[in-house]
Amino acid sequence: MSDEIVADYDIRSPASRTLLTVLGTLVAFAVLIGVVIGISLLMRNTKVKTSVIDLGTSAQIVVNASSADIRVVEGGSDVVTVTSRVTSGIRKTDYQIGRKGDEIKIISNCQSLISPGCGVSLTLEVPKGLPIVVNTTSGDVSAVGISKGVLTVSSTSGDLSGSKLGVDEFSAETGSGDIAATFADQPFAFKAISHSGDIAATLPAGERTYDVRAKSKSGDVSSKITSDAKGAGFVVATSDSGDITLRSD
Repeated sequence: MSDEIVADYDIRSPASRTLLTVLGTLVAFAVLIGVVIGISLLMRNTKVKTSVIDLGTSAQIVVNASSADIRVVEGGSDVVTVTSRVTSGIRKTDYQIGRKGDEIKIISNCQSLISPGCGVSLTLEVPKGLPIVVNTTSGDVSAVGISKGVLTVSSTSGDLSGSKLGVDEFSAETGSGDIAATFADQPFAFKAISHSGDIAATLPAGERTYDVRAKSKSGDVSSKITSDAKGAGFVVATSDSGDITLRSD
């Protein structure tokens, strides 16, 4: 009688084998990403750089930045001082700054997926009273203690804020972010537009009255500022999908 030979074989269905292969690949990929992120965190470093820009005969300051958080403060000279904090990980963060006429151009880019925490934050020290325009594609913009002039800020996807402002006009527009403003002195004008964010502002009480126009398509509107159609100043706040809160103190 001959010996019976039984062969080993995989009884799993082709679909099951495919699923296990896919799951195994995903797990391996997740482990690899985790290792890369861990290495990037260990390699993370921040470099501080300072640039001094002589304005010459420029009548205003225009800052156009790509992806950067920007803080604007008032300086004590006739130059613009840019202090940058550039954070890199496993991949170096790209950072470039240049000037052409009235425009200060800032380019920054990093791969946050494999370099978590990377990016650029800037502090701009600007002369007193000079009109200021700050634009960034993806970043927050804040201004503190600007005492004179006209301040205009915008971001495609970031929050915008101003505090202790004494400017004559403050204009802010963001695509997907919140806008907040407080004033040390009564401005002539405050204009805020957010396509998908909240707007909040507090204006000091005083002799100047305002023509107030506040509207939100799908949010609540609350204004404690009495509107005067013949007022010497104006307040405009509009949002597509956010709440609007206006106060007077």
